[in-house]
Amino acid sequence: MQATFPHRLLRQASQFWLEGMSLEPQDSINGTTTVVPTMRGRWQASCQFVLRGEAATLEWQAFLAQMEGRVGTTLVPAHYRWRPRDRDGHPLAFCDVADLADAQTWEHFGFDNTDIRRVSVAASAPLRATQIDVTLGDTTGLRPGQKLSIGERLYRVQAHWQPNDTVHRLMIQPPLRQAVAAGARVEIEKPICRMRMTTETEGLFDQSLAVLPSVTVNFQEAI
Repeated sequence: MQATFPHRLLRQASQFWLEGMSLEPQDSINGTTTVVPTMRGRWQASCQFVLRGEAATLEWQAFLAQMEGRVGTTLVPAHYRWRPRDRDGHPLAFCDVADLADAQTWEHFGFDNTDIRRVSVAASAPLRATQIDVTLGDTTGLRPGQKLSIGERLYRVQAHWQPNDTVHRLMIQPPLRQAVAAGARVEIEKPICRMRMTTETEGLFDQSLAVLPSVTVNFQEAI
């Protein structure tokens, strides 16, 4: 099943990285190391949260029950600090909503926000493509190192250039998980990744009388 990612968590740490992008290095007879790249890189994530109060604690326990260890999947938000900007140069918000306390959330408090399409795919791209053409809406664009998602798949930008005045070309990794059609939405404001837990014991925490129990959970991309 797919579980809804909890929104009451107080995030302390969030790390995303790609694993499995090369075969194990081999040394030749003269000592030269050979590294063979592969196309099987997969996202890994390590997150740490604090649970404050009964509602947050029960929500997390319900999430663990719904995930069923490594069986279930969820859409993990890919938080990072230096994110894209809107057309006026303002940083795109990710966590702070309407100055509400603990508002590390998106739609959960019932705000009916306008759906702004900031980036769209300009030309269709096949499965495993490493470049996509996009057109910009309400944004100044993406820079190398920033993240995006198409559908439920996460990518990061390796390089960015403009082949003409209207189209922006992005070199991304990992390669596209599925073919994309022209006009598809590119999510840069709240990038996500479909993932599952790496072990059966992820997310366990001290059930004693700790006021602010801390949980650590490790995910891997569900392909």
